[in-house]
Amino acid sequence: MLAVLIAGERVIVVSHGGFIRALYKWACPNGKPGKVLNTCVSVFHLYGEDKWTLKVWGDVSHPNETGFLESGFGGDRNSG
Repeated sequence: MLAVLIAGERVIVVSHGGFIRALYKWACPNGKPGKVLNTCVSVFHLYGEDKWTLKVWGDVSHPNETGFLESGFGGDRNSG
């Protein structure tokens, strides 16, 4: 994956769990990531040249707002 980051800009990355876990380890080198659920949203903040912080990890509230978890593919909060 190649991304050009411009100071002050927001970037959205859609990826598989392995890459998301790698970002977690970069932002939280002493932490242990939880499960990466399907459609979850994680928010990382990049500042300085190479400093990362984790703002949100594994948020799956957005499908609840649409009713998708009750209707989509028989999924539920534990799918993934």
